[in-house]
Amino acid sequence: MHSMWDVDLFLDRAQELVKKAIDEHAEYNTAELDRSCPVKKGAATRRRLGEQVAVNTHMMGTSFVRRVRDVRQIAEAQIGGG
Repeated sequence: MHSMWDVDLFLDRAQELVKKAIDEHAEYNTAELDRSCPVKKGAATRRRLGEQVAVNTHMMGTSFVRRVRDVRQIAEAQIGGG
């Protein structure tokens, strides 16, 4: 009978420790989110976004043209060599 009480006390203590660890983890995550960089709003952000879209569009176009050239070269080699 005595060992039953020990098991119950152990389980109660373990449950308390788990709850405490979960609470501390949640507090830590909240603090990390609070410390993260705030989202900047306004014209400067829109301008940077526009600049990034322009760069991405240019890179996509350049990549597309390069692939078209590669396909043409492969086709010409196959037609010329075949």
